[in-house]
Amino acid sequence: MSTCFHDQKDQQLSNNAVTNSESKQPLGKILLEAGLVSIYQTAIALEEQKQYDFRIGEILANHGWIKQETADFFVDKWPNIIQNQQKRPLSYYLFAAAIIDKDQLFTLRHKQLQTNSDSLLHRLALEEGYVKQVTVDFFLKHLFNVNSIHNLSFTKPYELIKNYVNGETNFQKLELSQVPLNGVRLKKVILDFSILRQANLKKSNLSYSSLVEVNLTLADLELANLSHVNFKRACLIEANLRKSNLEQANFQGANLQEADLRAANLKNASLISADLRGSKLDSEYSYDVFYNQNTMFSANFNPIKAGWKLKN
Repeated sequence: MSTCFHDQKDQQLSNNAVTNSESKQPLGKILLEAGLVSIYQTAIALEEQKQYDFRIGEILANHGWIKQETADFFVDKWPNIIQNQQKRPLSYYLFAAAIIDKDQLFTLRHKQLQTNSDSLLHRLALEEGYVKQVTVDFFLKHLFNVNSIHNLSFTKPYELIKNYVNGETNFQKLELSQVPLNGVRLKKVILDFSILRQANLKKSNLSYSSLVEVNLTLADLELANLSHVNFKRACLIEANLRKSNLEQANFQGANLQEADLRAANLKNASLISADLRGSKLDSEYSYDVFYNQNTMFSANFNPIKAGWKLKN
């Protein structure tokens, strides 16, 4: 795979407004890491928290996204549980946190006896679809120090959303690789020189934002609103931009090799000096898309036949 600006290995990334401190664990971050709420739901809760005198757990519960008992468990009991050296079976904590209910626990125990299985109850809960793998991984990590390759830190995305809700917009040089930011609204933000490799930004709204020299290799931006975004010299190798809104986006000098741009709205987008070799493009465009002599295409794509406009 091609790379952009040496993967920013020599670039010093800062946390800017985002902290890495693990000493404080806000409920929203805990629930995110446990896979019990989405980043979109967390953002809504944080926005509503500014307007109303409710705790974030109450807001999430009022929306029906979690049970109030789950919020209470992580606020009142979780800090002591993770410090206690004596641990119970994982299924005990899933029940205590109201992630599985009494009927589900009965079903799991009955199945365990019926099949004469040695499987732990949390594994049976996974098989039955009562819990998600990310939730089990969360408990295994924090209670039994069992790490999974799927464990992700949600400190940065949580702080990013929280600070955005509080009015901040400058988030340059962030490391946000593989983070799930699908559905988030981050309009008019500055993410220049950040790394978002393999980030999930599906259905997100980053319109009017600045993403100069951002690394979005393998990122999922399908159905995202990216109108008027400045992608100057950005790296979007193998990025998924299908059905995204890229109206008046600036891709000057950007690397879009192997990117999927099918059914994307490129109206008045600028691809001056962009690298589009291997990218997936529609055969015809009914509106203006701009390129110049330095724009690179695959041999099977003819910008003139596609209706693109050459700029000197």
